[in-house]
Amino acid sequence: MKQKQISSIGLITRCTNYKESDRIFTLISEEEGLMKFIARGAKKPKSKLSGHIEPLNYINVFYRKGAGLNAVSQVESLNSFLDIKKNYDLILEAQYLMELAENLSVEGEGNTFLFKGLISTLSNIASETNKGIQVMIFEFEILRQQGFGIQVFDCINCNKSLSKSDHFFSSFMGGFLCDACLPANLGGRELNRVSISNQVLFRNIARKNYTSILKTSIPEVDILSVRKLLQKSIRDLMGVQLKTVNFQL
Repeated sequence: MKQKQISSIGLITRCTNYKESDRIFTLISEEEGLMKFIARGAKKPKSKLSGHIEPLNYINVFYRKGAGLNAVSQVESLNSFLDIKKNYDLILEAQYLMELAENLSVEGEGNTFLFKGLISTLSNIASETNKGIQVMIFEFEILRQQGFGIQVFDCINCNKSLSKSDHFFSSFMGGFLCDACLPANLGGRELNRVSISNQVLFRNIARKNYTSILKTSIPEVDILSVRKLLQKSIRDLMGVQLKTVNFQL
């Protein structure tokens, strides 16, 4: 009996050519998480699938379930993110976002927060100039959603309120250390001194003051500094090693 055709909406994160005319690809969907497909004949110039199956394409895919790979019968493109694909810097950001989302996705387990955040962030960096801020917000919120929220108001060691001064940040502990707790935590793991302005940026994100952040002219050096700390936290707290980190910032 022929299997029933079903459909899923998702983002293609990677593609591989297979044999002479087929393509294998990975998709992140809201309901099913990580999914893998084979599109037979997709490389043929006259194939109805040609052009639809590319990384960074947001699609509606019709398929039949397979033991290993789902067999594609039809694809409808919803958003090809052409504005991103025309800009090298945006391509690097998109590759980073897709790799991060892939590492946090599981086959057969949907993650609505992750999926919607990924698509929203990609849409925002394609249409707005403050791409670094958009990605920074996504990084911060992903850490929080995964249970590794950065502690920005109180000392991560003693929980006392932080004074208005420079403080050291620990990506392994997930927050800032007050002056009293600093000596006991100086050995072993890396600490990063963080300026007041960067701490204010952390706090505004934690308060979800996104409108204010996006309207404020924030120096690029501050955005880069905070993003580096967030990426170290993703690595050290979540154990996620991302290859694309080496090609950005």
